Amino acid sequence: MSDSIEMNQLRWDRTNAYIRDTFARTDAKHAGIMQRAVEAGMPPIDAGPETGRFLQVLATSLNARLIIEVGTLAGYSAIWLARGLARGLTARGPRDGRVISIEASSVHAAFAQREIDAADLGFTITIRQGKGSQMLPVLLRECGPASADLIFFDAERSEYLAMLDTAHAFLRTGGVLAVDNALAAKRWTADEVPPGEPRDQMDIVNRAIGADTRFVSTLVPVGNGVLVAAKR
Repeated sequence: MSDSIEMNQLRWDRTNAYIRDTFARTDAKHAGIMQRAVEAGMPPIDAGPETGRFLQVLATSLNARLIIEVGTLAGYSAIWLARGLARGLTARGPRDGRVISIEASSVHAAFAQREIDAADLGFTITIRQGKGSQMLPVLLRECGPASADLIFFDAERSEYLAMLDTAHAFLRTGGVLAVDNALAAKRWTADEVPPGEPRDQMDIVNRAIGADTRFVSTLVPVGNGVLVAAKR
């Protein structure tokens, strides 16, 4: 048997399908969110079930009480995150855990709110409308420094580095910043950059956070890749 296994597109697709089928099954209503979103005219982009499950495991392992999401879109990943707070919920409502999700589009926010309410998570997920770079400092002032357990970036990539200092101040020690599409954005970030072309924005973000000594970070090749950075 060979000492190494070659990765190719077919094997990558099978790997994602295996993770999805083995670990990331969800209820039919949740799984259908993006189909309904596309039918409503929204872009066909979401974190995907493999990444969603990974975020849920992160939230659970952190015993998260406060999660901040930047980029709600249809509410798909917010539901995964909120389900990581399940131990903080009771039949009468939340005992502690909550997710605050920031969404720039009023249309997307309204759609997501309907899906979140239908998932019986309206009491645990709050949508705040506005751009991430504008709303994150507002939430930091409202909630206080070192109050967030997990922050998830899945929005306008050009804003990520501008939000990094705020995210660091928001996170408690040991809290985690997760960034979606760390491997696959406009191009596969690990590929060589053709001569004369600029580096992809996610490559710039990956390298900046990887070099930031305030965090211990790595990149997890699940879904389109998730950058994970724990605050020292």
